[in-house]
Amino acid sequence: MNGIDEISKKRLYIEGLKQAIALPLPEELSRDLEEIFQDDETEEDIKETMRFWIEVEGPFCNAIVFVHNNRFLVEEKEAILNGDEETPFMMPDVIFNILRTLLKTTVMEFLSVLQIPSNEKAQLLDCVERDDKTGVSSLLERTQCDTTALAKLCSNCMDCSSTGFEMKGDDLAYYLDHVVSFLKKKESADGEKMLEAVKRFQPSAEVLLADDDSDEALNNYFADYRHFLETDLATNLHYYWDWYDDFTLKERNLIEPILDNPLAVDLVNRIWKDYEAALLGGSFSLPDDFFHSKCVADDTEHLHIKLSVEDKGTELFTEFINYVAEKGYIEDSPAVKNLFAYRLTGYYRPEGDLPTIVWNGKNGKSYELIYILRHLCDRADYKKMRRFFEGPEWVKEKDSSYAHSADSEFRRKMTEFYPGVCEFKK
Repeated sequence: MNGIDEISKKRLYIEGLKQAIALPLPEELSRDLEEIFQDDETEEDIKETMRFWIEVEGPFCNAIVFVHNNRFLVEEKEAILNGDEETPFMMPDVIFNILRTLLKTTVMEFLSVLQIPSNEKAQLLDCVERDDKTGVSSLLERTQCDTTALAKLCSNCMDCSSTGFEMKGDDLAYYLDHVVSFLKKKESADGEKMLEAVKRFQPSAEVLLADDDSDEALNNYFADYRHFLETDLATNLHYYWDWYDDFTLKERNLIEPILDNPLAVDLVNRIWKDYEAALLGGSFSLPDDFFHSKCVADDTEHLHIKLSVEDKGTELFTEFINYVAEKGYIEDSPAVKNLFAYRLTGYYRPEGDLPTIVWNGKNGKSYELIYILRHLCDRADYKKMRRFFEGPEWVKEKDSSYAHSADSEFRRKMTEFYPGVCEFKK
């Protein structure tokens, strides 16, 4: 592609982003909103909730969705297709409903994965542009092509903020059920909070869908909906901040002003403080006398780290645990970090119910954990220890030489933490 074509493509992309931020609404929905704002009997809290959606949550979340669907997914297309994530089955009409929300260039990228002649891909693209769901469905059925790869890309697309408002009748109830099922599969703090918000919103939405237009039903609906909007905003803000460096300057210049809205400033500041605290590891810390403590398990189920209790032993151990969490090997939460320290040492058993430590081995392997247990502990009885960890794979019935398979960068970092201790012992 030459320079002129590339400039034109980027210009169309930015125009699409601007349109997404402008939150284009169906005519019927615009009329309904106008009635809400003009009705003197409508509660001010309800009006503010809708303004919050129109001016803040809707534009911001649409912007994140647009960038994710039309740039990030295209850039990561090959990685997504080659990943081991399970591909859900998708009917042709579902595929169409997703494709119709994307830029033409993105649709072309998605359709390129189909193993069909180029003229049939052109026909599919034309049907999407003409908003012809029947045409797309009949073409996919007639060609009998394998849509697995296309469904894999579509399943990674995010929904725009107005998805629920565009549904008729019972469709919203079915959609919320779908969202609940989807969120139950996501193992993340944001996913759990969104699940709670959706499940809280469901009953009040069901009441309103049953034509209960009482003041109580209406107030409950908008109170739960506001909670849902604020949770969704927090989730998308976390995504934005996590990938901030991957957003271009033009994208950020369009997105940032949304957060300056008076309806958003205080909420965004609160979300940022929570995000920053989590980023810094929350309240995780180990007592200065951790290795001098008498709070030691008298059980052989724990392996004791070979650390000098003098000087900066505790500080070093804390840094090591933070590194393991920051790299994604264990959940980055104070509860899991404290339990991880206890499992490795037997010191300071955390109070209350203990969480599960899920070890996220790179490339689906748990060699890094074997490496830790083998090289940092007094005993290499990792077979006994494995009951304390869950992960994608535990290498069973293997001797400690398999610890050599730990990622080289990981091994290098361990050697930096504990020079001499991490030297492999055959």
